[in-house]
Amino acid sequence: MHPTNIPTRRKLTVALLAASLGGYAGVVAAQEEGSIDEIIVEGVPLDRTVEELALPASILDGNELAKKQAASLGETLANELGVSSTYFGPIASRPVIRGQYGERIRVLSNSLDAMDASALSEDHAPSVENILADRITIIRGPATLLYGSGAAGGVVNVVDDRIHSNRLEKPFGGSLVLGTDSATGRETAAGKIALGTDKVAFNLDFFRRDTDDVEIPGFAESARLRALEEEEHEEHEEGEEHEHEEEEAFGIVENTSSETDGVAAGLSFVGDNGFLGVSVSQYDSFYGIPGHHHHHEEHEEGEEEGEEHEEEEEVVRLDLEQTRFDLRGEYRLANAGQLRFNLARNDYKHVELEGDETGTLYDTEGTDLRVEFRHAPVGNLDGAIGLQHKNVDFLAEGEEAFVPPSESRETSLFVFEEWRPNDLWTLQGSARIEDVQIESPGLPSYDDIAFGVSVGAIRSLGDGYSVAVNVALTERHPNAAELYSDGAHVAVQRIERGSVIQGLGLFDKETSSNIDVTFRGVNERIEWSITTFLNDVDDYIVLAPTGVIDEDEELEIFEYSQTDARLYGFEAEARIELMDSDSGHLHTRLFTDYVFGEESKGPGAYLPRITPMRYGIGLHYSRDGFSAATEALFHSDQERTANNELPTDSYTLLNAEVSYVFEDPNVFVFVRGTNLTDEEARQHASPLKDLVPLPGRSLQVGLRYDF
Repeated sequence: MHPTNIPTRRKLTVALLAASLGGYAGVVAAQEEGSIDEIIVEGVPLDRTVEELALPASILDGNELAKKQAASLGETLANELGVSSTYFGPIASRPVIRGQYGERIRVLSNSLDAMDASALSEDHAPSVENILADRITIIRGPATLLYGSGAAGGVVNVVDDRIHSNRLEKPFGGSLVLGTDSATGRETAAGKIALGTDKVAFNLDFFRRDTDDVEIPGFAESARLRALEEEEHEEHEEGEEHEHEEEEAFGIVENTSSETDGVAAGLSFVGDNGFLGVSVSQYDSFYGIPGHHHHHEEHEEGEEEGEEHEEEEEVVRLDLEQTRFDLRGEYRLANAGQLRFNLARNDYKHVELEGDETGTLYDTEGTDLRVEFRHAPVGNLDGAIGLQHKNVDFLAEGEEAFVPPSESRETSLFVFEEWRPNDLWTLQGSARIEDVQIESPGLPSYDDIAFGVSVGAIRSLGDGYSVAVNVALTERHPNAAELYSDGAHVAVQRIERGSVIQGLGLFDKETSSNIDVTFRGVNERIEWSITTFLNDVDDYIVLAPTGVIDEDEELEIFEYSQTDARLYGFEAEARIELMDSDSGHLHTRLFTDYVFGEESKGPGAYLPRITPMRYGIGLHYSRDGFSAATEALFHSDQERTANNELPTDSYTLLNAEVSYVFEDPNVFVFVRGTNLTDEEARQHASPLKDLVPLPGRSLQVGLRYDF
């Protein structure tokens, strides 16, 4: 039986009211005066908009993306519909979708895998940069049939124009971006230029971003954690004097500063029947890992206890380098269809520096190839068939190499078909077969095939209303960490052990049954959508604490195991017109999302790090080039926690912004205030939520100049 950890009647009533009216700001606000369905979802075999897909998807782009730009991909998207983040400081933050994170969320760059180490551990920053992105697509829920079994929880696809697929509108153009953030000390400068003819396009872009230690409104450690530490301290040293107690961090989160920069160049050849382009990019980042310290036990004789403590603790910083090569093209065949291909080669490595000494080295080299053939329509039937192959070599060396070297190979064949029998119905179906091989020296090899099938339907109900249903049966392969982990993962303060190391052999595949139902409506005054989802997973792989402390490392042992799990919830958004006249345009936004996760066999334990319910309201005014908005976003407390997981208190984030668009020259400027009440806020999906709160009150200023 579950404990009766349920929200108060007041919170639940407000949340249900918000759900019934709809509402989340992300997608609606992305197109302030237009409709989101004008934008094509990148990476889908057929060129379709959000409203033409049975899958629940959303897009963030334009000025709204510019205003939400943060130092990491996770924080840029953290308040989007159904999305949270693993917040590990301002740099190392990865998206969480419907309570799923890590290897279950696939982060893509122009529809191909990032192939970095960010999914392996939350202290590893994603190497996909979003500051110069044209748009970011989010697919909520299993997207395994489009992008492989690693996308069991969802997809984030960052799309840029380093490789131009269309002719340039003018022979020379570009943009310059500047931005600051007072709470993180962020200073950003970025720019890009595009030049060429109607057949050749050259693109060059760069960026530089520096941050300081993050400013917070109170203690870095949560009140619950401080109380537990005090209780433990009193039990172990009752009656002793505490002259050398460590001073608690207050006002800032230490070791969260960073320096990040990148440069890229692309060349495209565009013709009447398609294009061919290539790009090369370099990404470098040097940042601190908060709460990640090493303790050395050897001390010189005669040292005082206080001096000894100062020598014990060393901060850890991470030095990341990545070089990526992309090749992309499309060729249209007369009366037969079109052929598309994407190829990426990635060389990623980072070194964890323990003080002045080199600690663990992570080195990942990968290749991702995706080929699609979109056949010509046959009556009302349109579709595509594709082949994808990915190969990743992973190496970790050093004290924290808790995952041994491995090579992973993934080969997939997929098909996507759409049939429109009439103007009222759209039927979509897809299937995928995927062979995965994982090899690690001296350990059993994994080699298995996963299948998946999906059927979706979109039904127009007339007068601007529609319903979309998508049913998917998919399988997910285990990854190298779940199979072979064996050692201290100090960044998250635990020891991890995979199935092979525990003597359990190789894990079975996860088998997932998923259904999404989305209702949409648009009329003169209200635009809304409500999505509900249910995901039942057999043999769900979960990393759970054992309660056993390793005496040598003084860390708790966590072990991977398999159970059955169920996740369900809803997401809703609405925009309600209040005024539309010569005096300006005024609308309000209502929004909410919710996910519940539990093991569906045994005692029914809650799944760890599940995002609590969120809901809120926003008000937006615009006239000509001027706009102003304010928004209040309430995060409920989370007391439905896994074993040995601390609850998280509720909090409300109050934000406000003003912006202006100048037509000549084309300049966009904005001022945005976040967490204006300077409230302590902790992201429940973060493994460091009790050590690293979100930033306090912040003022952000940004400018984009397009020429």
